[in-house]
Amino acid sequence: MSVDNRISLNIVRMELQDCQKDAELFGWDISEIDESNHVFTVKMISPIDDEGYKMEIRFDDYKELPLLIEFIDPKTGEKGTKNAYPADGGGKAGNLFHNHPCICHPCSRKAYKGYSNVHANDWNLIGWQQNPKVDTLTNIRAILRAVYFRISNAEIYKGRMHG
Repeated sequence: MSVDNRISLNIVRMELQDCQKDAELFGWDISEIDESNHVFTVKMISPIDDEGYKMEIRFDDYKELPLLIEFIDPKTGEKGTKNAYPADGGGKAGNLFHNHPCICHPCSRKAYKGYSNVHANDWNLIGWQQNPKVDTLTNIRAILRAVYFRISNAEIYKGRMHG
């Protein structure tokens, strides 16, 4: 189980190119790719309350494995704290952000066994794209759009998670 680093990097480069128009339209700040660490960051601002969110996205072994998406606390720089994540009111769209804290979706490696263990026994990491719950979140653009939709929708977005 290992994807050649060059393959993952090329996939990420192509998928980030597909994000450029959205980044300009929605004001996303997408960093340069740190090729040696297989990571990049994305900053987004909620148009509801001007809260800024920064995600670190690790892509080693992508697309065999989903992305490892981690939010970074804007005050402390710590990764994975509740204060780093948006609070999600769910509604008809269901919850994307859980209090564990993580993106609780097959597109996020952190939701699986060995990471947050939220779905330790009911989701398979290998073959994640075949999970019926994955829907359309199988590429970076779709995932970023889903996050932005959540922090831009007053019926769903509940500010910053606290804890």
